[in-house]
Amino acid sequence: MWAGIGDSLFGFRVYPIAPLRAVMRRQPWMRHFDFDLEAVVRLCWRGVKPVNLAAPVRYFSVAEGGVSHFRYLRDNLLLGWMHSRRLLKFLLRLPLLLVRKLP
Repeated sequence: MWAGIGDSLFGFRVYPIAPLRAVMRRQPWMRHFDFDLEAVVRLCWRGVKPVNLAAPVRYFSVAEGGVSHFRYLRDNLLLGWMHSRRLLKFLLRLPLLLVRKLP
């Protein structure tokens, strides 16, 4: 059932604007740390195929001027809530997904 999504929390991402705006208009979530994962899943559901390319990433230390906007409690709660919603949606869609996979 894999849709081709690589690690959505790592690297550099580019999204097609028109489909992303359509997704965001209908979705009150995806405004913080949960944005990337929610966006890529919902875009896949709309038929936008992900292209995963390796991209070198370097995180600067504080001494080098690096800043983290990750808020441990808030962002982990957002991710947990998002995964719970995705799991429920997946379970509701599972029969349809299985029928589509049949030859």
